Amino acid sequence: MSTRLYIEQPAFAPWLGFCEALFACDTVALYDIVQFEDGGYQNRNRIKTPQGAQWLTVPVAKRHGQLIRDVRIADAFDPQAMLRRLRETYGRCRHVEETLEVLAAALTAGHQWLVDLNVCLVTDITVALGAPARLLLTSQLPVDPAGDRIQRIADICRATGADELWAGSGTRGYLHPADLGGITVTWNDYLERHPRYEQAWPRQDFVPALSVIDTACTLGWAGTAALLRAGLATYLDARQ
Repeated sequence: MSTRLYIEQPAFAPWLGFCEALFACDTVALYDIVQFEDGGYQNRNRIKTPQGAQWLTVPVAKRHGQLIRDVRIADAFDPQAMLRRLRETYGRCRHVEETLEVLAAALTAGHQWLVDLNVCLVTDITVALGAPARLLLTSQLPVDPAGDRIQRIADICRATGADELWAGSGTRGYLHPADLGGITVTWNDYLERHPRYEQAWPRQDFVPALSVIDTACTLGWAGTAALLRAGLATYLDARQ
């Protein structure tokens, strides 16, 4: 039986594609030894508001060329204001308080480093979903941050004991399975099979690829987990 690994940069309040990997994989490695991407998902994600999809952002103190693990949260971050905004946005949803209870612990813990906030938040989300994957930071593994991109991926696979990589479609442009020395690559292509579910503000069109906050507020953590498990089972059965 294969040991499956997913590698992803530690995103803030990640989307369903990341959360599915928490069920699909034995290990999820949070890739914090790469450069912080200004305008990416490391410190923000999207939620659905009466005005459509909008960003939920953690302000950070940015320096050119810094790695994700070295990014500080800005003094301007107000976790209570963020929680109030979420409560106002999703106040009509059945599971908003259940969702915010999980988020609040990480948001209000006083983290100074973005990676610590994201890891704490993802850990709490993993527990709330009842997902089995273990979480690791790549900075804690014997991987050279300055090494070749493909070599780093291979090193992470070896360090975690993985023989199968659960890979997102964004890696198709540069990741060739033959370069990984016998590691099997499974392309999950999640966005192409993103499920539809009940969303807030139903008069608007369905918006895919939002933060898991959106799903949890409407379905609850147990309902979100059921949605993810069902979609994963269908996908894996179709691949056999």
